[in-house]
Amino acid sequence: MDAWTLEGSRITDPETLSRLREMLANESPLIIEHRFYRETRAPHRFICDDADVLDEYLQESRPGDSFWVWSYKSLCRDDNLLLQGKMPDAEGRTPRGVVA
Repeated sequence: MDAWTLEGSRITDPETLSRLREMLANESPLIIEHRFYRETRAPHRFICDDADVLDEYLQESRPGDSFWVWSYKSLCRDDNLLLQGKMPDAEGRTPRGVVA
């Protein structure tokens, strides 16, 4: 029915997991989009900066689920942000200083 194959990409392949661990250790946190098989629910998006947490998350997924991964560092930069705002105090004031 859905043409399952042994030749598709697998998030659990040792090479894939090794690359994800390497990226987390040396490059950047990852933006993960978990798309559920047959769209049983809306995609879950999160930022991961710990390989053990990612491993645990993947163990809870189901066959057919799809994972899309991006580098946080390459996408989320000060020079391409959509907007920025500060939380005001009870009087509506915000500090002038920059928050890193």
